[in-house]
Amino acid sequence: MVLTNATKLHTMSVMLTLKDHRQTKIRNALLSIFATYQEPVSVAQILDFLKKENLSPNKTTIYRELEFLLDHEVVHEVRFGDRTVRYETTSLAHHHHLICIKCHKIEDISLLIDLKGEEARIETLKKFKVLHHSLEFFGVCQKCLR
Repeated sequence: MVLTNATKLHTMSVMLTLKDHRQTKIRNALLSIFATYQEPVSVAQILDFLKKENLSPNKTTIYRELEFLLDHEVVHEVRFGDRTVRYETTSLAHHHHLICIKCHKIEDISLLIDLKGEEARIETLKKFKVLHHSLEFFGVCQKCLR
């Protein structure tokens, strides 16, 4: 199921409202960013977006709000091994990422195979409890191939 940006924003707002958390201008702007962007976003991208919206919170406020959204499972961290932490909404179906090494475009991709089955196999075979996994594909996108 593909969620529209408006649906994602509404879902995230409702999640927080049901938990009796107030909506601040910065928090609402962050929710709008996560509903709008089609790829994981970094703090630098968030600050650029907010600047364009004539909002100028300091980095500490952004990190505090991100921590709040992480704690309430509205967003989660995504790391691609380049030391930049990115964030994306948890309202998306489980997916992985295609990352272009030339233009750095990030695209979501769903797999046809069930990795939950692999996690169960690993748990049985190795007596290892998988808490989560990360799988990214690095390559060159169609635009950069031209």
